[in-house]
Amino acid sequence: MGISQEDSSHIFDPFYTTKPEGTGLGLSIIHRLIDSYNGMIDFESTPGKGSVFKVLLNTTPSKSK
Repeated sequence: MGISQEDSSHIFDPFYTTKPEGTGLGLSIIHRLIDSYNGMIDFESTPGKGSVFKVLLNTTPSKSK
């Protein structure tokens, strides 16, 4: 429960995980999807208590060049 200060700077990195059976792809995929909508994701976390993620999305995805 919660994300340590040390881990918080890496949670959106592909293949970064703190779980023995994790792949580390979940949050990196979500981050990329949110970016494609010119959105933002932020979080607050207290180790031992939990985390809250906030997501803001625009209505249309950005166009790839």
